[in-house]
Amino acid sequence: MKLNKTLNSILFGLAIFSLIMVAGCDTTSNNSDDKIDAPETFEFSRNGASSVAYPGQTDRLNMVAEMKAYVGQANSGSVLSEQDLIDMFENTDGNGGGNFSFTSDRELENKTFAPDLDENLFTDILADAAEASVNANNGVRASSGTAGLIERENKGSDILVDEDGREFTQLIEKGLMGGVFFNQIFNVYLTDDRIGPGVENEALEDGKNYTAKEHHFDEAFGYFGAPVDFSSPWPEAREDDARFWAHYADVSDDQIPLIETLMNAYINGRTAIVNQNQSALNEQVDILYEELELLAAATSVHYINNTLTELSNGNQGEAFHALSEGWAFVNALKYSPRRDITLDEINQILTTNFGENGNFWNVTPQGLNDAKSTLINIYPALEPVQNDL
Repeated sequence: MKLNKTLNSILFGLAIFSLIMVAGCDTTSNNSDDKIDAPETFEFSRNGASSVAYPGQTDRLNMVAEMKAYVGQANSGSVLSEQDLIDMFENTDGNGGGNFSFTSDRELENKTFAPDLDENLFTDILADAAEASVNANNGVRASSGTAGLIERENKGSDILVDEDGREFTQLIEKGLMGGVFFNQIFNVYLTDDRIGPGVENEALEDGKNYTAKEHHFDEAFGYFGAPVDFSSPWPEAREDDARFWAHYADVSDDQIPLIETLMNAYINGRTAIVNQNQSALNEQVDILYEELELLAAATSVHYINNTLTELSNGNQGEAFHALSEGWAFVNALKYSPRRDITLDEINQILTTNFGENGNFWNVTPQGLNDAKSTLINIYPALEPVQNDL
């Protein structure tokens, strides 16, 4: 009888131990002895539920998308309200002053690069867009020194540009991709303050399924704009699911495998956090800084190439559209504290190469080629594909 009881106790103990071991094999165990292999996509779980969450980043991506849509109405002659634009930037009343299709307690303004706020970069653009929309409503055609409408020849439709020929929808959308998304990735979430060795990575956040360190890294991923199940090549039927920076990384894939490199760095970085491996995490963070900067540089070269093509075809509106995107992507390079390009070189491209005094009406093929040469010299990885981007 005693022997049977002893055997039963042993068997019961083994069963409990087995259950514990099975639970410990879940994707994101807090036990540093339980190592995991990197998954194929950015999907991590704990106790059968996802441990990845970044709702604030998703909200801000949606805010930028809806701001762009609102500003785009001016292309058809609608008058924009400066207050509405400010309300969207600040997320007044949790719904952008009634202009967002959703509610949120997040905002864009308080995540914007501080020097940009000090210099009123975005608030000035928003004010200029509202003022220029009055010209658009009155049918004013754009010219050097006068904001107004200009036709995109390939589209057969108008866009609203400022007095220097810069398209407002691009300055706002692509500008905030840098001033908010890149700023937060580079200067907040990939820093030691958020994912360094001293950040909590054992206890779960109160009421959550992730540690503080896991969550901070996930938030850096959220600003990238790829869904967690992204794998390359991304199916055409879901091309709209890869947004903002992830979209541009994906479309560059034929020339440079940026999307694969970046997704692997995000996945491997998150895996390193699960495995409590700070040195492996640091290696992936280094890749993210380098490759995200390269992505901005490659996209800048792409739009410089587009501008050169459209100018040679005599399509000024198309050239201004492409150059407006190029302007924003070159400007985005300034947000990385580890950037290879200097602020003086960025300023030279934006205020001289893209037209004397930053006026697109003064842009020349020579200036554009000078800008391209500057970028290729600083980012030699682009040299073999510089004319294919």
